[in-house]
Amino acid sequence: MGLGAAVDLFLAAKAAEGASPSTVEWYRYITGRAVRRLGPGRPLDGVGAPELRAWLLDLRATLSPESVAGFVRGLKAFGNWCAAEELGEAAGFRALRRPRVPRRLIAPFTDAELQGMLALAEPRERAVVLLLLDTGLRLAELLQLRVGDLRPDGTVRVMGKGSKERIVPVGATARRAVVRYVAGRGAASRPGDALFVGARGAPIERRMLQKAIADLGRRAGVGTRCSPHTFRHTFARSFLVNGGDVFSLQQILGHTTLDMVRRYVSLTEADLVARHRVASPADRLARGRSG
Repeated sequence: MGLGAAVDLFLAAKAAEGASPSTVEWYRYITGRAVRRLGPGRPLDGVGAPELRAWLLDLRATLSPESVAGFVRGLKAFGNWCAAEELGEAAGFRALRRPRVPRRLIAPFTDAELQGMLALAEPRERAVVLLLLDTGLRLAELLQLRVGDLRPDGTVRVMGKGSKERIVPVGATARRAVVRYVAGRGAASRPGDALFVGARGAPIERRMLQKAIADLGRRAGVGTRCSPHTFRHTFARSFLVNGGDVFSLQQILGHTTLDMVRRYVSLTEADLVARHRVASPADRLARGRSG
């Protein structure tokens, strides 16, 4: 079977299995790049691992190690599916091994940076910033929200990865910003309408919202990378520093294991000093003796 035909079947299968639209698009991007590189008529079993590894090395010139690792995950998933469906051995794709990726800590926003963004934000951007900051939602989850997902009890219904629904608490400040934004759109909103829309009232596109957040960060002089994912890290760090526990954080973020939660948590030096001041064993011992 040709590579192009196999990719079409793979994408259709993922959609039929209930993969989220963003996941299907992620697979489409990676496999589409492979088809353009290797040719749609290339026999599936005629693609060897050395050729794929050479391509991945070329990608390193323009992509981050994390992105290249994502290509490997996508190509392996494609190869494993082809083998399971008996479309071919797809040995070249299945033989790929995920490269080691440096574990980088993403610096969270400071309070000053957040205040600067909020001071310049328009109603929609203000609602987005506060909702991301207060919930740690993934961008794909935010884009799927409908007006009716805002619940009267102060929570929001979220459809996460793997079509798993969860209920996430929303503070009063973020909720007021969202309600004001929706009310200011003009026409009455129905429960099934998209929560965040573009200029023409259609659901806002992923890249448009990413650009809006990045532009807001630049105008506010934010030094760290201003993206929806930075808000996720900021939420996780703030939640723990302000007294939240890791198990509640895990549930709010929608992760199945604590290993994934640890990736979002990077305490600053000031946080560590403050915590050590409270929990210092030597100081506690000295205070006990002086008492």
